[in-house]
Amino acid sequence: MKVLFVFKSENFLAPTGLCVIAAVARKAGHETFLCEMNSEDPIKAISRIRPKVIAYSSSTGESKHYFQLNSRIKKDFPGIFTVMGGPHPTFHPEMIQGSSLDAVCIGEGEYAFVDLLSAIDKGEPVEGIQNILTRNTKEGFSVRDLVDDLDKLPFPDYSLVYDNTPMGSYPLKSIITSRGCPYDCTYCFNAAWRKLYLGKGRAVRRHSVDYVCDEIMFVKSKWPLSFVKFYDDIFTYSADDWLEEFSVKYKERVKLPFFILTRADLVTEEMIRLLKSAGCRTISMSIEAGNYEIRKDMLKRSMTDEQLIKAHLLCDKYGIYTFTNCVIGLPNTSLENDLESLDLSIKSRVTWAEFPIFYPYPGTELGQRTVEMGAYQFDFEKMHTSYQHKSLLSCFTEEEKNAQMNLALLGPVAIVFPKLRNLVAKRLIFIKHNFIFTFLYYLTKMYVLRKKIYVTKTNIFVSLRIFIKSLMQEWFRHENKKG
Repeated sequence: MKVLFVFKSENFLAPTGLCVIAAVARKAGHETFLCEMNSEDPIKAISRIRPKVIAYSSSTGESKHYFQLNSRIKKDFPGIFTVMGGPHPTFHPEMIQGSSLDAVCIGEGEYAFVDLLSAIDKGEPVEGIQNILTRNTKEGFSVRDLVDDLDKLPFPDYSLVYDNTPMGSYPLKSIITSRGCPYDCTYCFNAAWRKLYLGKGRAVRRHSVDYVCDEIMFVKSKWPLSFVKFYDDIFTYSADDWLEEFSVKYKERVKLPFFILTRADLVTEEMIRLLKSAGCRTISMSIEAGNYEIRKDMLKRSMTDEQLIKAHLLCDKYGIYTFTNCVIGLPNTSLENDLESLDLSIKSRVTWAEFPIFYPYPGTELGQRTVEMGAYQFDFEKMHTSYQHKSLLSCFTEEEKNAQMNLALLGPVAIVFPKLRNLVAKRLIFIKHNFIFTFLYYLTKMYVLRKKIYVTKTNIFVSLRIFIKSLMQEWFRHENKKG
């Protein structure tokens, strides 16, 4: 049976979850195809491929694109079965009632998707399949146990993405070595995820070191690869046996620089030493908020300023670059609080920082709390994947929102050039938001990411194309906003 996966690329990271599900479907004997909406008209792709099933994987910010497309598909190709998985339907399954989708997949979807395809292929009803919800599902819905042994899963079907999009030629590739996170950060879905799967298996699982190295070597044998971006929520929790084994085998077999994410309160010198010996070039540790009380009480990230500074300086000691995120425009906070985040980042000597403007995603603790404060009402149509849009919270004035948008662009510039801190904080962020600030942001970002954060071995023309593409996207967004 032919299955068409449709997705809209927002960055240079492969949709790993989609690729794993495609691999499982292909292993079960189905034909899989991909349409990337920025590169090909989905309607033309459907006419060419004639799939029996169309599948989407969507975050909340992306869902509106797929809903609009699905309505058109159902009008032109009424016989095609359409299904959506990913974070949006997992945490908002009720949305199927107002959509034209035939089903949604909740939670981990590998084996649920195969069962769904089998039922469709045989002409059997899909109601009753664990993890699958339709408008006709009345009662008895449940999710199956979590996949306990991740090594039993096939490698993600990267060919689906890398052979059909420009991502294949870009020498940075993302790899995920684990699933799950034990922390309760209030802006994240992990707490809701663990509640969904309570009693259904271990929340945190990871691949063996050999599986990870084999996967990377497979990718390296097929497509250009000079830098690995490990995109786990937390790559390592301690200097444990897994990390010790990884530090030896990765260095021997893969021999490529890499990027990881972890938490500052987990970092020890032994961990940094092992990561450095393996070839780690960059570590991302989010500060999130420069004010300790906000960080502890609002975000549930109870790490002190001293822990954050010490962890970043430890990376600096070992010659590892650092990347952090600081969320600005949190509900009922002030611009002074946002500037505390800038100052703590500078004190921590981070190499690069992003200052995303807070958006209250439904299904998260902080999202619900923001609604209860009366600062926001959920509107999926206005949600998006970019964090540089203007805040939708009613607790801020237009002047404050303007300053937030400028800080989101100029904060990273001040991180790279700390002497500009006072000029940015005391003057520039109060100027009317403009495209010059966008240009400065992307120019600085291109320089730092190319020279320090990532080693992609791309020529300057490739970097310029990425720079121009990013700039044009922001320009169109800027012009549409004006219109």
